[in-house]
Amino acid sequence: MSVTDSAYNSVGGLLLGLGIGTLPSIDGEALFGAALGAWLVTTTRSNFKAWQRIGSLLLSAGVGYLFTPVALPLAPFLTGGVTAFLCALIVIPLSIKVMQWIDGVGIGEIIRHLRGRG
Repeated sequence: MSVTDSAYNSVGGLLLGLGIGTLPSIDGEALFGAALGAWLVTTTRSNFKAWQRIGSLLLSAGVGYLFTPVALPLAPFLTGGVTAFLCALIVIPLSIKVMQWIDGVGIGEIIRHLRGRG
Protein backbone atom coordinates (compact mmCIF):
# COMPACT_ATOMS: atom_id res chain seq x y z
CA MET A 1 0.00 0.00 0.00
CA SER A 2 1.42 3.36 -0.97
CA VAL A 3 1.39 6.52 1.11
CA THR A 4 -1.22 8.17 -1.12
CA ASP A 5 -3.57 5.19 -0.79
CA SER A 6 -3.40 5.33 2.99
CA ALA A 7 -3.90 9.13 2.94
CA TYR A 8 -7.01 8.78 0.76
CA ASN A 9 -8.33 6.04 3.03
CA SER A 10 -7.71 8.20 6.09
CA VAL A 11 -9.47 11.22 4.57
CA GLY A 12 -12.33 9.03 3.34
CA GLY A 13 -12.69 7.49 6.81
CA LEU A 14 -12.68 10.92 8.43
CA LEU A 15 -15.35 12.24 6.07
CA LEU A 16 -17.48 9.15 6.55
CA GLY A 17 -17.10 9.47 10.31
CA LEU A 18 -18.23 13.08 10.18
CA GLY A 19 -21.21 12.13 8.04
CA ILE A 20 -19.99 14.25 5.15
CA GLY A 21 -19.02 11.28 3.01
CA THR A 22 -22.63 10.15 2.74
CA LEU A 23 -24.00 13.46 1.44
CA PRO A 24 -25.37 13.37 -2.09
CA SER A 25 -23.22 14.85 -4.80
CA ILE A 26 -23.85 18.44 -5.81
CA ASP A 27 -24.30 19.37 -9.46
CA GLY A 28 -21.94 22.32 -9.80
CA GLU A 29 -23.36 23.46 -13.14
CA ALA A 30 -26.91 23.58 -11.80
CA LEU A 31 -25.76 25.30 -8.61
CA PHE A 32 -23.89 27.96 -10.59
CA GLY A 33 -26.87 28.53 -12.92
CA ALA A 34 -29.25 28.81 -9.97
CA ALA A 35 -26.91 31.26 -8.24
CA LEU A 36 -26.71 33.45 -11.35
CA GLY A 37 -30.49 33.44 -11.75
CA ALA A 38 -30.94 34.25 -8.08
CA TRP A 39 -28.41 37.07 -8.37
CA LEU A 40 -30.38 38.52 -11.28
CA VAL A 41 -33.65 38.30 -9.34
CA THR A 42 -32.07 39.92 -6.28
CA THR A 43 -30.37 42.79 -8.11
CA THR A 44 -33.57 43.84 -9.88
CA ARG A 45 -35.23 44.53 -6.52
CA SER A 46 -34.17 48.02 -5.48
CA ASN A 47 -36.31 48.41 -2.37
CA PHE A 48 -34.91 45.44 -0.40
CA LYS A 49 -32.86 45.77 2.76
CA ALA A 50 -29.59 43.83 3.06
CA TRP A 51 -31.12 40.91 4.97
CA GLN A 52 -33.99 40.74 2.47
CA ARG A 53 -31.51 40.62 -0.42
CA ILE A 54 -29.60 37.76 1.21
CA GLY A 55 -32.83 35.88 1.91
CA SER A 56 -34.08 36.44 -1.62
CA LEU A 57 -30.75 35.26 -3.05
CA LEU A 58 -30.74 32.09 -0.96
CA LEU A 59 -34.40 31.34 -1.61
CA SER A 60 -34.19 31.84 -5.36
CA ALA A 61 -30.95 29.86 -5.65
CA GLY A 62 -32.35 27.01 -3.57
CA VAL A 63 -35.59 26.87 -5.52
CA GLY A 64 -33.73 27.06 -8.82
CA TYR A 65 -31.45 24.20 -7.82
CA LEU A 66 -34.27 22.04 -6.44
CA PHE A 67 -36.56 22.53 -9.44
CA THR A 68 -33.84 21.71 -11.99
CA PRO A 69 -34.45 17.92 -11.98
CA VAL A 70 -38.17 18.57 -12.46
CA ALA A 71 -37.75 21.02 -15.35
CA LEU A 72 -34.86 19.30 -17.15
CA PRO A 73 -36.98 16.47 -18.63
CA LEU A 74 -39.46 19.09 -19.90
CA ALA A 75 -36.70 20.89 -21.81
CA PRO A 76 -34.05 18.25 -22.64
CA PHE A 77 -32.37 20.58 -25.14
CA LEU A 78 -31.20 22.83 -22.26
CA THR A 79 -28.23 22.12 -20.03
CA GLY A 80 -28.58 21.72 -16.28
CA GLY A 81 -27.12 25.16 -15.64
CA VAL A 82 -29.46 26.95 -18.04
CA THR A 83 -32.44 25.08 -16.61
CA ALA A 84 -31.43 26.03 -13.05
CA PHE A 85 -30.98 29.67 -14.14
CA LEU A 86 -34.48 29.74 -15.65
CA CYS A 87 -36.00 27.99 -12.64
CA ALA A 88 -34.44 30.55 -10.29
CA LEU A 89 -35.94 33.33 -12.42
CA ILE A 90 -39.40 31.88 -12.95
CA VAL A 91 -40.49 29.73 -9.99
CA ILE A 92 -40.52 32.41 -7.26
CA PRO A 93 -42.54 35.02 -9.23
CA LEU A 94 -45.04 32.33 -10.29
CA SER A 95 -45.36 31.15 -6.69
CA ILE A 96 -46.03 34.70 -5.54
CA LYS A 97 -48.73 35.15 -8.22
CA VAL A 98 -50.40 31.88 -7.20
CA MET A 99 -50.30 32.90 -3.52
CA GLN A 100 -51.89 36.25 -4.32
CA TRP A 101 -54.59 34.55 -6.40
CA ILE A 102 -55.35 32.05 -3.62
CA ASP A 103 -55.55 34.86 -1.04
CA GLY A 104 -58.06 36.74 -3.21
CA VAL A 105 -60.51 33.93 -3.97
CA GLY A 106 -62.66 31.65 -1.89
CA ILE A 107 -62.28 27.88 -1.51
CA GLY A 108 -65.37 27.27 -3.65
CA GLU A 109 -63.91 29.17 -6.58
CA ILE A 110 -60.62 27.27 -6.27
CA ILE A 111 -62.45 23.93 -6.33
CA ARG A 112 -64.54 25.00 -9.35
CA HIS A 113 -61.41 26.13 -11.15
CA LEU A 114 -59.63 22.83 -10.44
CA ARG A 115 -62.64 20.85 -11.68
CA GLY A 116 -62.63 22.82 -14.91
CA ARG A 117 -65.80 24.81 -14.40
CA GLY A 118 -64.09 28.08 -13.59
